[in-house]
Amino acid sequence: MKLLLSRIVPILLILFSANNELLKAQEVGLKLNFFGYADNREYGATYTQDKTIFGSLISPQLYFKLSNNHTLYGGAHYNKDFGSRQQDKQSFTPIAYYNYSAPTIDFAIGFIPRYERLKDVPRVVLADTFMYDRPNLEGMFFQYRKGGFEQRVFIDWLSKQTYTDRERFMAGISGHYRQGLFYVTHAGILYHNALTSNKELDEHVQDNGVITANIGLDLSNKTGLDSLSIDAGAVVGFDRIRTKYEMQITKGFVSTLNLGYKKFGLTNTIYLGQAQNLPNGDPFYRRKKYDRLDFSWAPFKSKAIEAKLVASFHFSKGKIDNQQAFTLRYNFDRSIWSK
Repeated sequence: MKLLLSRIVPILLILFSANNELLKAQEVGLKLNFFGYADNREYGATYTQDKTIFGSLISPQLYFKLSNNHTLYGGAHYNKDFGSRQQDKQSFTPIAYYNYSAPTIDFAIGFIPRYERLKDVPRVVLADTFMYDRPNLEGMFFQYRKGGFEQRVFIDWLSKQTYTDRERFMAGISGHYRQGLFYVTHAGILYHNALTSNKELDEHVQDNGVITANIGLDLSNKTGLDSLSIDAGAVVGFDRIRTKYEMQITKGFVSTLNLGYKKFGLTNTIYLGQAQNLPNGDPFYRRKKYDRLDFSWAPFKSKAIEAKLVASFHFSKGKIDNQQAFTLRYNFDRSIWSK
């Protein structure tokens, strides 16, 4: 806790001193997010890693609402795996971003918490381990929403160029359109892995991307189930390492079935096609045939707290892998002062 406070307090002092407009804030509030996770992955398939991800992440932050549309946020993520020693994984990541919000627009720039804005990006585009290991989107995010249409665009800067580090970033899109029972969704990532500043190294720039588009049918209101939807579409991947090989294009078919009843849910996703080369996507898609079956149970869910237990089975050529994950999220948001 002392480490957490020692890191948060300087950030807040900088925010206060950097801009006198903070002193004119219309409202000051406190947010506290907690994420506990136990994710046991019994994997044996090629490209995957057999491991248990078990720990927690706490994210306190203050916000300063300068007007109805303009808000500044400052705080931190503190993430630590259980049982780890001092030299093992524990990370402190600042939260510091500006947010413009309106009925149709959400724009943010800075160190932006990732989960709420990108939680529904499909795993073939962005692996779910990003939610554990990299809780911030570091860059810019823009969303436009009106009626049944929603479009998001973002850039996530992964590494700036140094003598030992490559310049790396991801630019992504995701969105959907709904009309009655029908909906269309899409998502994609462009990953650019450039060079270090060390001219003596034999390095090559990598351009990698994937995009998926699906059309679906939502029958939730037509059955006795709480939710029922099915969609199908295409996945197209792109990969090139300059001076090594030209652009390679891989194509596949993907379909997802979702159903839910009270506290229980079932999701099945099947992929058929060419193996995808995905530096940032789920490694199970690096094969020609893959099926994932999820059984879930949510013992409690409200605006403030959500718990979920998911048992997953991964079917690929010659392998059946399994995974059990329990997650709990708690969200506290309260105004502590307003004019």
